[in-house]
Amino acid sequence: MKLKNSRTWKQSGVRSMGICLLGFALTFCLRYVLNSVLDDSMSMLFFAVNCIVMACFFGFWHSTGLLAISLPTAFFFFRKPYFSFQTFEVKDIYLIIVYATIILLTSWIIEWLQRERYAAVLLQRVSEARYQLLIESDQARRAEYARNAAE
Repeated sequence: MKLKNSRTWKQSGVRSMGICLLGFALTFCLRYVLNSVLDDSMSMLFFAVNCIVMACFFGFWHSTGLLAISLPTAFFFFRKPYFSFQTFEVKDIYLIIVYATIILLTSWIIEWLQRERYAAVLLQRVSEARYQLLIESDQARRAEYARNAAE
């Protein structure tokens, strides 16, 4: 059975966007506080974790949107030279490709698994409803048969 509404497993709208932006802000604050300890390393790690967590709750497109604002933010604020996009090295390009690939692939897999889980839940509910209707129909048939046999 093919379900066309398996996309509805997630919340959507302004509330979900607000939660994603709040998660982004908290991630930025955490990374900014730890900047003196972490320095130039792991500039995208916290943002990647945030994107993947938001993919679990709100789906692929919210995660992709967060990725689109996380990449420039991480490279502007947390890569040397700070507060500048002037010098991009080959290493930075590789980091962008690696993090974007990991986040997009993970978010897509999470989206696919969530849709399959939601479809399985819907099919289980349909199956339970059909089984309940079958039991009620069988009970009604037996009651009718007993009434006819008593006459």
